[in-house]
Amino acid sequence: MLSVKTPKTNGIPFHFLFLKKILFIAMVVTMTTSKAQNNIVTYAGNNGKETFYDVVEISNGTFLVCGYADNLNWIAPNVPKTSISYTGTIPNALGKNRYGFILQLSSHLDSILHVVHFPQGAVEDIRFMKTNSKPYQPIGDLYISCNTSDTDPNNGGYIIAKLNNNFISGIPNELSWYQVVWAKSYAKTYHPWDVSSKGQVYYVSGEAHGYDWSAMYCLNSNGKRRVINNWRTHWLRNGTEWKGTPASANPQGGIDSVNYSGIALKITGRCEFRSWTVADFNLTSPDGNGGTRKGKWPADFLFNSPCDPQNPTANSPGYNLYSPEACCPVWGASSICIDRRNDDVYLGMNFKSYYNPANSPDFEPAVIAFDSTGTIKWWSRLYHEITPNGDTVGSLPDQYVDALAIDYQNNKLTVAARAHGNNTENLWQGNKVNNAPNAYGFQNQFTGTNGNIHESWLGKLRLSDGVLTNSTYVAELTEGTGGLGSAHSDPNLDGWPDPNTGWPDVNTTYITKNNLKVSSNGDVCMLGVGRRTITTKNAYQKMVKPFWGGKSCWNSFVRMYDKEFHVPKYSSLVVGQWDTLSQAGGDNTELFGLYKTSKGIVAVGRHKADNADIAVGNTIPINAVPAWGVATPSNESAVFVYYVSDSLSNANDQITTGITAINRNPFEVHFYPNPAKERIYFSFANDIYRNETFRYTVLNPVGQRLSTGNTENNTIPLKNLSTGVYYIELLWKQNNKVLKKIVIE
Repeated sequence: MLSVKTPKTNGIPFHFLFLKKILFIAMVVTMTTSKAQNNIVTYAGNNGKETFYDVVEISNGTFLVCGYADNLNWIAPNVPKTSISYTGTIPNALGKNRYGFILQLSSHLDSILHVVHFPQGAVEDIRFMKTNSKPYQPIGDLYISCNTSDTDPNNGGYIIAKLNNNFISGIPNELSWYQVVWAKSYAKTYHPWDVSSKGQVYYVSGEAHGYDWSAMYCLNSNGKRRVINNWRTHWLRNGTEWKGTPASANPQGGIDSVNYSGIALKITGRCEFRSWTVADFNLTSPDGNGGTRKGKWPADFLFNSPCDPQNPTANSPGYNLYSPEACCPVWGASSICIDRRNDDVYLGMNFKSYYNPANSPDFEPAVIAFDSTGTIKWWSRLYHEITPNGDTVGSLPDQYVDALAIDYQNNKLTVAARAHGNNTENLWQGNKVNNAPNAYGFQNQFTGTNGNIHESWLGKLRLSDGVLTNSTYVAELTEGTGGLGSAHSDPNLDGWPDPNTGWPDVNTTYITKNNLKVSSNGDVCMLGVGRRTITTKNAYQKMVKPFWGGKSCWNSFVRMYDKEFHVPKYSSLVVGQWDTLSQAGGDNTELFGLYKTSKGIVAVGRHKADNADIAVGNTIPINAVPAWGVATPSNESAVFVYYVSDSLSNANDQITTGITAINRNPFEVHFYPNPAKERIYFSFANDIYRNETFRYTVLNPVGQRLSTGNTENNTIPLKNLSTGVYYIELLWKQNNKVLKKIVIE
């Protein structure tokens, strides 16, 4: 049975006595300070605009945080700053004259060790950081993407770049290469790209759901578009285009005549993601969760025949009465994820469609798996086209793929998806998993009657064949809802109602785009935006429970589910302290990046400002503000959160270092940059020595002493030394000593 989207209903307002107001506010304040001594919650910046976008731990235990700022005056003058150089022109003529930067923070997060930044105005920010190594392994090469602002003819959108150093081998100071990417809508918002173990970058360029163009390409390790033998569209060196596989079979003289390959994400004149033979078009295969679907390729359902690449047609509707939406021949690709073990590639996207029986425009999702040669392995719709009972159905909610991540421990692909609206057939339920009849999710399905909302979803698909193994909805409660069920049996859920009992109204809930993390054992970490967000007993900042009467507010939150999505092990807010009667003071943070450590979760983002450049709402409950941080926001301010809890602890989530095992050899020291010029900096793999005073000696290659003194802020001066090889000896209390070779250029 199908039903259309229904309008949002309003919650029933509560009425409070003055005494209750005092109790409610006191209650929230008390809850937000639990275990405060273990957490870091801070702002960063000055009276300009600053945002932190992404965060990662690297092999010496230090952290990299990237983002943008109007200026860098909020960073202490003694912190070394390195400008990134590059050749050519990055299109950013319409930019806001900001600094895109990376901060290197100490392993204890109490100091900034180095700042690497683009020249002011070169890019709008540094949005994502990625490496070609597996999680929790020694960091490999470091890649970044940066937003740009320019016209379409000048290829405004974003760039992807490889840095010449990774902060372990040395401090980055130039781009080894960069690729300018024209991007709008999805491509601009999501930055869909990832890097293989061999340093090959897969990315999406173009727009989504428009008339122009979009395609997926791959860059080789030198940043040039490359040939993917079993993709089906190839641009030849003579300027023509050839459709077929393998690329080496093209009629212009073998693979050497192919310039590069791509996947054209457009219907007009194209046959991508469509069957080219009647047999493939009529193929009936399992859908990964007990049902079936027709067609070998994910776009077959929109058409009534296969597509001849020499004479493309696009006749509709398909077998389940879907057609392409006439307005928008370009499809929408949103997420790319690569398995670093074998370089298999996973693409998340959706098709703008039209469902004829309901006279309804729609968006239909797909997750598509390719091996490293470009051969399709499997694809998943994330809902039934033909149910296990044999009914051919449609799914009216608009559906999107927001993030993908590899669960290396359990050989699964973790998918964050989202549905706008609800009806009988929607994203798969947590307790209806064909492969695992006893499976269940923390929130098995959509509940309540609010139809015009966005509810999110997490699922795991087997890497080998796309079979669903686990799922849960992520849809927090709406304000004032009734229909609450019984208290959850897990004590860490702190008396919150079990989402699988009762029938409460849920509210719009978003999972942050393309920043899903999976721990070493398969636990799933996410950032979200919700309303009456369920928080755990061990949370740093808690939501007032609905039956206590206080009102919620829109909020950002951090959450980690167990590997099977049975319960959140940790769920905490990151939002301004709001008044639980008026709701004033909240709804003022955005979170963009996270990283799972052996002790907790690091999350980064910003506190929003209004049009007058005044920080919105109240301050988030800060704690243990480091020397580089500030206690209150001014204008738009960066937010840095490190939530620590026993339930987040996992020793295997500790980074494996190529220098030494963290906390095993306290004498292992890293000097940077090396080669150096007028000064050099140092840090220890285990920085328990961060408050020590060091005595240094600079020696020439034959052991002659050239200079000596005490270090200041982990810095050693090298002035008046000519180019060449030298040695530095560090000494500190209890006769500890280390000797390192350096190069001066």
